[in-house]
Amino acid sequence: MTVFHVSPQRVTMAERMIAGLNRAYVMGHQQGIPAQWDDYNAAGDPVGDLVPDVWYGVCHAFDGAGGFEYLCGMQARSVTGLPEGTATVTLPGGDYAVFATKAHISTMQAIWAEIYSHWLKQPGWQARPGPSVEMYPVEFDGASGEGGFEIWVPVV
Repeated sequence: MTVFHVSPQRVTMAERMIAGLNRAYVMGHQQGIPAQWDDYNAAGDPVGDLVPDVWYGVCHAFDGAGGFEYLCGMQARSVTGLPEGTATVTLPGGDYAVFATKAHISTMQAIWAEIYSHWLKQPGWQARPGPSVEMYPVEFDGASGEGGFEIWVPVV
């Protein structure tokens, strides 16, 4: 079931900080993530020194027992001006496998499953520890779920 509109690519990403709303989940029980995005968006226009028009969902702080945290937000150039209570996650620089799709957001779980059951079993695509990232470009429409997104997985 390949739904990627271009072949997955290896890219080197510089370290970047993502700032936003953070919540804890357990694998297989992350149905609250869409509501988390609703809460993030309901807070109004984000403030701070942010990179506009690109949004991120970051899966991080994996505990080895199925628990993880999810932060939804935007890239911040610094913590200066961020509202009190804003969570931040620093994405380490390094190599990432980038999986881009134009599929509807409802396919997210199937796409993650394809990445881990197929692509990351291919030679040269071994996952490394660290945050995995959903990137939503300006073309993404959160109301309709259309416009495409990318998944970035750290690889060695």
